[in-house]
Amino acid sequence: MRRSRTALAGVGIPVVTALLLGACTATAQPVLPPTPSAATATATGAGTPTPTTTPVERPPLVVETLFDFTSLDPSTLVERSGRLVADAVYETLTTLDPEDPTTVRPGLAEWTTSPERTWLTLRLRPNVTFSDGSHITSDDVIYTLSRARRLGGAAAQLLGPISLTKVDDRTLTVTSPHTNFALPAVLANPAFGILNADVVKANGGPVRPGDAATTWLTSHSAGSGPYVIDGVEPGRSITLKPNPNWAGDPPEFSDVIIRNATPARQAQDIESGAADIVLDLPPDRADAMQLRPAVSSVAITSQTSPTLAFLLLNDDRAVNAWTGDPDFVTAVRLGIDIQAITEAAGAGATPALGLVPRGLPGAFEPPAPPPTTSPAPTTPTTPATPRPPVTRPLTTPGTPRSARSTTPAPTGTAAPIPTATPTAPPVRDLTAAKAALARSGYRGAPIRLSYASDRPVHGIDLGVVARAIRTQLAQIGVRVTLAPAPMAKALADYEKGTNAMGLWSWTPPYVDAEAALAFGPGGLVANRARWVRGANSAMDALTAQTRSSYGDDRPGAFARWQLQMSQFGPFVPLFQPAAHHAHGDRVTEVPLTPLGIIDLASVR
Repeated sequence: MRRSRTALAGVGIPVVTALLLGACTATAQPVLPPTPSAATATATGAGTPTPTTTPVERPPLVVETLFDFTSLDPSTLVERSGRLVADAVYETLTTLDPEDPTTVRPGLAEWTTSPERTWLTLRLRPNVTFSDGSHITSDDVIYTLSRARRLGGAAAQLLGPISLTKVDDRTLTVTSPHTNFALPAVLANPAFGILNADVVKANGGPVRPGDAATTWLTSHSAGSGPYVIDGVEPGRSITLKPNPNWAGDPPEFSDVIIRNATPARQAQDIESGAADIVLDLPPDRADAMQLRPAVSSVAITSQTSPTLAFLLLNDDRAVNAWTGDPDFVTAVRLGIDIQAITEAAGAGATPALGLVPRGLPGAFEPPAPPPTTSPAPTTPTTPATPRPPVTRPLTTPGTPRSARSTTPAPTGTAAPIPTATPTAPPVRDLTAAKAALARSGYRGAPIRLSYASDRPVHGIDLGVVARAIRTQLAQIGVRVTLAPAPMAKALADYEKGTNAMGLWSWTPPYVDAEAALAFGPGGLVANRARWVRGANSAMDALTAQTRSSYGDDRPGAFARWQLQMSQFGPFVPLFQPAAHHAHGDRVTEVPLTPLGIIDLASVR
């Protein structure tokens, strides 16, 4: 059976739970069932005709999004639009509970694990097949995971230094040299969709070095999901058709066309009916469409995204002498007005409180809103217990450099779990920012702010945010020059770690706070800021301690880590954008996976 999903209904105004969000959907017109084809009469004993119907073939489902991938090889995917395809074409060993995305459930396999979480034994479901009808075996699993590690990149970073051992055709063991609580959740990422080893090897993917199958996998598929790739027009569209050997519920739409379109074009096409679903509505267009009766047949769903927008400051003085200076970084951090930046990002965006996106265990969360009414008590009430005194963060912003430690407390002497964690973004402090800038010795050298000019984040033009950052930092004396570039060039420079200052976004690749440790020294994102292991030994130790935390200690460990990162890391978390999806009247449900990806096979 197809994995269950969280459905976003297109009729009425339901509140829906999905990853990190409460989604609300604009009112849409009810969708009537399709009119049956002409009935044919068959004689009965009484001569009364009995109507019968023949299935009505539905036109292809047209989905529009902004293509942000360079390949459809699942082992190399990190981008949202690529994951959309991978989730429809491939299956993973594990999956996530749609009602509680922090709970991992069996996918292609069930598993057992050691108490210290250093190994998993995976047992494949019997008689599961690829789209060509061949059975999935442990050899295919070992090939897929080994290939992902060999290709390097984000998928290899997620897996870490694992080893794989075949037990039999349906059983294998995954061993990690250290505690790895996140591994079952990691294996649910579409990047680890299981590949048909024989097919991929035959098309350029040998086990030895020299893998060239990525090109073939960008226009073909070798998976077991409900769809297969039927055709690709590079940069324009991808066509999917049903997997002939899919054993689950058949998709409602037999064919799907995924088109590359700018956010503005998506808004036009959903209004005109040229698209059935669009995924990147700009915030202002989403607001305007909800208020216009002319588009009342379009249902708009707005939800807080798990994506985190952040500012990067390169830690390598060889890249930029100033962004590698701790006092300069402090000045930038204190000179940014997070609330104003969030407002510039558009409707629905929420200010970031830390590096763990809201909704994940260990994230800092805002307080619950007060009740709108206070019912009269029926019994005497006990006076509220006074709140404990607020403990300030581990270091006080604006404290002179000579009066504070430049490294966090080492492992074993870490600060106690704070009695108060951030419930609002930090307050901008222009006086302290200017003082920190003076201590750095900065005298107005231009600082390039890099970002992708043609890669909106959930419909948000990063140029708007970049200009707001430039204006704010000018007020403390930092001269920012904007350096937009096309996505391919901007992304290449970002991955090489050559941005002096960068405006980027990051989406958790699995539903666990541990994913955010990518910002820790030597992590995937930290390496792009040239913040390597050894640059801050105390943060190295704290990151390792946080990674190995478990049980009731885990939320406190991540709170301490985030507070320390807010003082010593080369990142300024800015906001989580709102994702604005819309669908037309041919669609009544747009289910989401727990990773926030549209489940194409379950669209109704």
